[in-house]
Amino acid sequence: MWSLIILFSYSISLCMNGGSNAPVILALQQGEYVIPVDTVSPDYRGCARFEGDFSLEAGQYVFVQNNRRLFNFLISCPEAIKLSFSANLQDGRTLEVQAEGSEENNAYMRFNRFLQEHYARANEILEEGHDPEKSLAEVEHLEATIREYAAFLAREYEGYMLGIIAKNIFTPAAGPGEATMHYLGNIDFTDPRILNTSILPLRLKEFFTGILPPLPDSLIFHADRILKQDIHPKVKGYVARYLFTLFFTSEIMGMENAAFHMADSWLLADSLLCPDRELAREMETFVRFNKQCLLGMRAPELNLPDVHGRMQSLHQTAARYTILFFFEDNCPACSREILKLTRFARDYNDPDVKYFAVYTQDNKDILTRYAAYFPSNWTTLWDPDFSSGFDEKFNVRSTPRIYLLDKNKTIIGRDLDTETLERLIRDHSGKQEVVLPKAPDLMLETDNGTSCTLYGIQAPYTILYFYDPACSVCGLVTARLYELFLSARDKGLVFFAVYTGNDYQSWKKWLIEGGYSDWINVWNPAADDRIHKVYNISDPPLILLLDREKGIVADYLSPGALSIIINQLNQ
Repeated sequence: MWSLIILFSYSISLCMNGGSNAPVILALQQGEYVIPVDTVSPDYRGCARFEGDFSLEAGQYVFVQNNRRLFNFLISCPEAIKLSFSANLQDGRTLEVQAEGSEENNAYMRFNRFLQEHYARANEILEEGHDPEKSLAEVEHLEATIREYAAFLAREYEGYMLGIIAKNIFTPAAGPGEATMHYLGNIDFTDPRILNTSILPLRLKEFFTGILPPLPDSLIFHADRILKQDIHPKVKGYVARYLFTLFFTSEIMGMENAAFHMADSWLLADSLLCPDRELAREMETFVRFNKQCLLGMRAPELNLPDVHGRMQSLHQTAARYTILFFFEDNCPACSREILKLTRFARDYNDPDVKYFAVYTQDNKDILTRYAAYFPSNWTTLWDPDFSSGFDEKFNVRSTPRIYLLDKNKTIIGRDLDTETLERLIRDHSGKQEVVLPKAPDLMLETDNGTSCTLYGIQAPYTILYFYDPACSVCGLVTARLYELFLSARDKGLVFFAVYTGNDYQSWKKWLIEGGYSDWINVWNPAADDRIHKVYNISDPPLILLLDREKGIVADYLSPGALSIIINQLNQ
């Protein structure tokens, strides 16, 4: 008689003391989601055994019962797995866990208890608050102890899941001005196991919504920096998709610029990053309907007939501000916005504000009634056969849709409601002309040995950039600035890049290797302090934007902030 032998790729048993007899779910943590792997009902002893003939992925796992997490555990290698856990539970809370066959998981359980105890003690100290200064010192000591223990485990379990978890409890320590560039430094983007933890979405969201300023070009710069580094293909795809969704769902005006970049430059450019064809089609539609109407772009031309059949040009309408309003009939949201917008137009009776109201349907009687209702400074237009393509030009896939354009017809507000529109106009209108402080002149020498002065530059705008290749941040900033320089040559800008060190040979070699040859490269070959005594460059890099008279328009700029400013120039 033949005996049937079943070989399992994994066998994981769990015995619970004090638990219920409800089914237990074995699940894998994948980013922000928990993915069920198997479900087993405990026997009369409170034990459940999970077995399967397929390999489990390396990652962070969790037992769930009655919609409550019992505890997490780790699998570091997708090999034949045999684990056994015993847990003491009380009122659905897990009090203690022991693991057999895995010293890594026992160390993980001890680490979790350690964190719970130390953070609980820190909260107690802060709540007691008898002596704030002493309390703060005690809490800082506790945090230092936690950091030390986490660093120890990261070293001891390097290459294991526990090493990944422990290393990412905290973000890297960084000096002044370096925190932004190094915030994600503890994440190994080459290791796909990071996907099977909650670390990546947590850190990405913190970085892109809490650490970085909400400036699209700054977000784009750092997103590109991550995706261009050495990164595992699966991690690259996840990061690109996550950031697209993060930017796409943001309620901050202008974030659609960053979402557009993620879709157009990454996800649609490489099908491997977005294997979901339905999602890819949605992105294609998003790109098609947004590529002409992003914040900072010059609005596309609209040349449409009014109620009398006279053609009206958006671009030829002279006004400090133009409000472009798309609406339709039988649309409750449009009706509400029309009431608020017409009230605003009558209250804010400024001849420098013009209104272009575009009726998106084909009933001329309704168009006539709207034209009679709207204030006299409104131009009411329509396009019954959609020949202008206004829907694709201005992303009019639903109504109402409101844009705010400046005198050059640059889009300075989009997807607005009347309240936000009013705030934007009042903020812009309240800006007064100011006399800018002048940047001190500099007489320096180019990398080719010729004399050059800052005031000798004749240009509408000058980017004054101080840097030192010995500074770790300066290399990345210089690369980003040079990209901006190449893309902005037609805007009348001059980049004046000042090397603040004194090692000519190393600097010259660095310029050649980086290819930074087309902008103005200067340095001070003398031993004096002519740069340092007039500019505060103790912590390079430093970026300033100067006008034609060398007035300081903005200083201490990031490449992202400068990019946004450049996009606004000479529109």
